[in-house]
Amino acid sequence: MTDGEGKPDKAIITPGISIRAAGPDDSANTRAIQWAVGWQEAPDFHKYWPTHDSDWIANRHFREFVAEVDGVVAGRLGLEAFVPPFAELVNLCVRPDFRRLGIGEMLTMAAQRTAARMGFPFLFLQTEMDNTAAHTLYAGQDWVPTAHGKMLRMVKLIDYPILASFKRTHPLNQYHCVPAIGAERTWEMEWHAFVTDDYLRLRLESGASQSDSAGMAPAISGLDWRIKQGARSLRISLEREPLTDIEPGHHVEIVINARNSGTRPEEGVFQMVLPHGVRVTSPNTNTTKSLLWSLEPGESLRLPVVIQIEPHFDASALWYLNYGSLPISVEAYWQDYRALLSTSLPMAIPAPLD
Repeated sequence: MTDGEGKPDKAIITPGISIRAAGPDDSANTRAIQWAVGWQEAPDFHKYWPTHDSDWIANRHFREFVAEVDGVVAGRLGLEAFVPPFAELVNLCVRPDFRRLGIGEMLTMAAQRTAARMGFPFLFLQTEMDNTAAHTLYAGQDWVPTAHGKMLRMVKLIDYPILASFKRTHPLNQYHCVPAIGAERTWEMEWHAFVTDDYLRLRLESGASQSDSAGMAPAISGLDWRIKQGARSLRISLEREPLTDIEPGHHVEIVINARNSGTRPEEGVFQMVLPHGVRVTSPNTNTTKSLLWSLEPGESLRLPVVIQIEPHFDASALWYLNYGSLPISVEAYWQDYRALLSTSLPMAIPAPLD
């Protein structure tokens, strides 16, 4: 097997324990692990690609990692990674008699490194509300809790420069997350500076689990940023046209909104980050997908962008995924700062011909 850059995978080895990508011969053992931790039958909420499908191997939509202890397959974890920014960790399981050896941490970090090499800056997973062992594991790796209901969704931003900068300059920041007022399946994540009253707020569109997400993968669709006690303050958000069952050939309008609430001018660039098979059609003079912007204090802007799902786009790949939506991202750059926002397009998903 190869990693996201086409390089051979390397097993992660700790004395007596090794982590590697699963192969076809591991299938029975990984299913047995899932049954060993309490599943009544093999989980079916990931539609596994056929093992002989070479496109699956090449495109890396789903990977499975296993942990071996002295030759015994003792743990497994899935990674679903279709189009950035979000990749999902699926069903971390460790045999009860092999727990407290650090296997869960090693599997999670192996999946994270693979996702990062493939260009995925964000990870998400779902876990039980009362699974304190899992909460401890993930909190220790800088995952944060977000949407919750019957399940708990946790998110890790492994490459998010504006958050890293905020935490570095505000070491006493505190995190919390609450439902967004007046918006369904939307959550406000906030890192608040204890001393200066500065903050970074991110708007997460997400259910708590696959079953209550209406088929939509998570998206960070807005940010509200304030530093230097309000001297610099910028709010950016994405709105998408309220369409459903989007098909190849369809056009979709996405609006970039921004407001400068600080006391100094802000200027920068919005860069569209589009999957293969998606293009900008308006503004029709834009060939680089880059949009310059400038805001004086108190000014706002509303920038519509029309994209097209090109007629040759193959939506059937979405049939195999836990979430049948297509992410569209915008990266915002301004002086010394960078942030990525996204929205998810609900696609019509045809079944594969085979």
